[in-house]
Amino acid sequence: MINGLLSLVFAALLAGPAHEPASAPARPVLVELYTSQGCPLCPAANEYLGRLDRRDDIIALSFSVDYWDIYGWQDTYARPEFVDRQRAYKSRMELARVYTPQFVIDGTAEAAGSEPDGILSQITNRQLTMTDSIEIAVQHHGEGNFTIDIDGSVPSADPATIYIAAYVPGWRTVNVEGGRNAGREIRVYNPVTAIFELGEWQQGEDSYGAALPEGLAGVFFVQGGQGGPIYGAADFRRSMTD
Repeated sequence: MINGLLSLVFAALLAGPAHEPASAPARPVLVELYTSQGCPLCPAANEYLGRLDRRDDIIALSFSVDYWDIYGWQDTYARPEFVDRQRAYKSRMELARVYTPQFVIDGTAEAAGSEPDGILSQITNRQLTMTDSIEIAVQHHGEGNFTIDIDGSVPSADPATIYIAAYVPGWRTVNVEGGRNAGREIRVYNPVTAIFELGEWQQGEDSYGAALPEGLAGVFFVQGGQGGPIYGAADFRRSMTD
């Protein structure tokens, strides 16, 4: 009965608009979805993530976790480090547990995948309270090679950590042959394949290099330590032009 009610919630969620803000923020908000191919409610949450990504003020990524694998299907995108990342958010936000589908908004707040109003509210709240002063400029040198220049400072006494997440852009269809979604053909959106920590940064000018294999895109972001807030983010891919 609960699953049935939540399915109705998701149907309403997918039918409703992902509203544009009245005025665009200085930078996009990074929205992370923690998901699993073995989770019955996660396909609808991925559909909603895809709809959110139509907005120019959103960078959307899905991180697949592996704790649903015990039910009989190994998620093809899951990595233990993605679970570690979700657990860092759990500790920082003092949550009772990790779960799917979970949306994390710019490292500052979270909402269940069945709560579209809560997701949109947290996005708006983050846009209204940003105090970032970080400039990120991405240059594509061809053949998937990039230079990423940053300048400014983090609004914290502690240094932030620089990350790059590599992901498969757009939709990927998976035929699930076991577990709770056995027999279903599900779609996952912008699945992350790897995340790299590039070091610490607090202020001033700095430059980083990145190379993307064919078929992958990347997100460069600056984040407070141990599941802290996102202070800056930029999306880049091989098709972009300078």
